Amino acid sequence: MATLKVSATLKIPPHVPSPEEDSEQLRKAFQGYRAVLLWTLDSAQRDAFLVNEATKRLSSNNWVIMEIASTRSSIDLLNAKQAYQARFKRSIEEDVAYHTSGDLRKLLVPLVGTFRYEGDEVNTTLAKSEAKLLHEKIAEKAYNHDDLIRIITTRSKAQLNATLNHYNNDFGNVIDKDLETNLEDEYLKLLKATIQCLTYPEKYFEELLRMAINKTGTDEWALTRVVTTRAEVDLQRIAEEYQRRNSIPLDRAIANDVSGDYKSMLLALLGHDD
Repeated sequence: MATLKVSATLKIPPHVPSPEEDSEQLRKAFQGYRAVLLWTLDSAQRDAFLVNEATKRLSSNNWVIMEIASTRSSIDLLNAKQAYQARFKRSIEEDVAYHTSGDLRKLLVPLVGTFRYEGDEVNTTLAKSEAKLLHEKIAEKAYNHDDLIRIITTRSKAQLNATLNHYNNDFGNVIDKDLETNLEDEYLKLLKATIQCLTYPEKYFEELLRMAINKTGTDEWALTRVVTTRAEVDLQRIAEEYQRRNSIPLDRAIANDVSGDYKSMLLALLGHDD
């Protein structure tokens, strides 16, 4: 009987890594791949992918949906919704409505469904009256009132900023402070973050990066998401906000926290030539 000869190309190294060492090497490799995967998608495909991941049972994240709906331009959000339909054969609104419930659904569905006016024109009379309406509903703790949600989810960012300036001037408190009464409430936390994303996105993303970097075990998904999605938009302003609030440059904070190709990729997106 003929003897079967095996010509294997796989060679066992002199030092066989432990399962723990192998796992760590794989983790580092996939960190870099995760960032590359997001970066190579165009912005609309990237947002479509992120929203879809955020609606899945095991990786659901209402904050990701809110971020995309609140910080993209109307055209960018429309392009993301078109990319979502083409790829997943469903609408973003349909999936967000299906995977959320109660007050969260009441906020998120109109937030992803709106097409905001993006001009600078402001109706001062309207801003003053809606500031009064917001103050009344918040004082009543009617945080899910239809009118409150309508103002937040549909008004242009210029109009909303004018309304919140009147809120501060007329009632002596920024709206953030008045919404801090019960931050154990997931809906209330998301509502507050939505307002911040619509009016001061670099502050929102700075806080998100700080939590991702400083927590025990870096939140690589949040770090990757922010750097890859904001690199072509406002990452420089986010980095300036980060240094102002933390007294350390963002690139140094990231370099101190991650390693390997993942670190190289993130630093490159931050503008490092090397």
